[in-house]
Amino acid sequence: MAFVAPAGTPISPLTFAVSLARGFGSSAETTLGEGLAAHAKHRRYWLMSTGRAAMVLALQAMRDINKDAKKVEVIVPAYTCYSVPAAVSKAGLKPRLCDVDAVTLSMDPEALRKFDFSRVLAIVTANLYGIPNDLQLIEAIARENGVLMLDDSAQALGAIQAGRPVGGFGDVGLYSFDKGKNITSLEGGALVATHAELAAALDRRHAQLPPSSVAHTATTIVKLAAYATLLPPTMYGVVRKLPGLGLGRTPYDETYPLQKYSSTLAGFAATLLGKLPQLTRGRREQADAMTKELSTISGVQLISSPNSQGAYARLPFLVSDASRRATVLEKLEAAGIGATASYPNALCDVPEVAAKLPESDRNMLGARRVAASIVTLPTHAYCPPDLPTRVGQILRSSLQ
Repeated sequence: MAFVAPAGTPISPLTFAVSLARGFGSSAETTLGEGLAAHAKHRRYWLMSTGRAAMVLALQAMRDINKDAKKVEVIVPAYTCYSVPAAVSKAGLKPRLCDVDAVTLSMDPEALRKFDFSRVLAIVTANLYGIPNDLQLIEAIARENGVLMLDDSAQALGAIQAGRPVGGFGDVGLYSFDKGKNITSLEGGALVATHAELAAALDRRHAQLPPSSVAHTATTIVKLAAYATLLPPTMYGVVRKLPGLGLGRTPYDETYPLQKYSSTLAGFAATLLGKLPQLTRGRREQADAMTKELSTISGVQLISSPNSQGAYARLPFLVSDASRRATVLEKLEAAGIGATASYPNALCDVPEVAAKLPESDRNMLGARRVAASIVTLPTHAYCPPDLPTRVGQILRSSLQ
């Protein structure tokens, strides 16, 4: 049965060939890095082997320029990818959780304002699924309290808030090229920044990193070819049933290496970055059509992001409880639609994270509500035109 993948970026045979040839040239890294920096309205860039490695590098550089030894805490949203608190710990820092507003998926502003910032080094945003957080407010709170801000745009390349690009708020922005992101080379990440002292620290640390190996790059290109071939619905319906692929898993992991990005893989990300306006427009159109359908269904709560334009790596919404969500997901899967429950737990309920938290961070009600009730829908270019109608029919029969 044909199956619409939960997320992804289509890569045609022509795009694959052009990207591979471009990666063997000498300018793909520069084109990619300068393009991302210009997009975010920053001056500098650093390319890394993965988005999570890029986050570790950014946090290490923040720690390097910190002149107050007691500032070792990093505030992260209580509902986000598990790689975020893992990166905080890998950087030698302590994660702190700020509860999220289930209406916006952004940090609860009152909870953020109540923090004791005397030990806080930085705040990290999330912008999950390509929907901007309340970045202007978070940036203002960071500035008021003299802490740094990392604008995590791993899932939000192309999103805009208040006329500014997501990834361009705060002191450093982060982008990812993982398989589910808005542009992809299966792996890779980037930092963009202007802050002079932070940029110097990033330069020092980045220069010491080893390059990605030729063997690893070759393996990744083979996987990327398979990804491009198997992402269409007619093929994905087969591949998703293969054992050992780990599709949809959300592990907590601190064991990955910190390496520079492959110049060959940069050809793929650079080519897709050139197509970003087209890709983003398509995702927004799909999200708008789906939102219009969902807005008519009782029992569905849409996510709000005022004064923003999302990039929609996926389209999230909430249902009333975990039991109804399970029914919705089962029926959507049976219909060949790649809906997901996303991250299965609030970070306060992830054992590896909870063990490092103070008691005050262990009861995140907003994050737990999101974890128990969120559903995400695909928005990529392989979504069929009738997908909103099909989803609407399934939700009405499940929730009403």
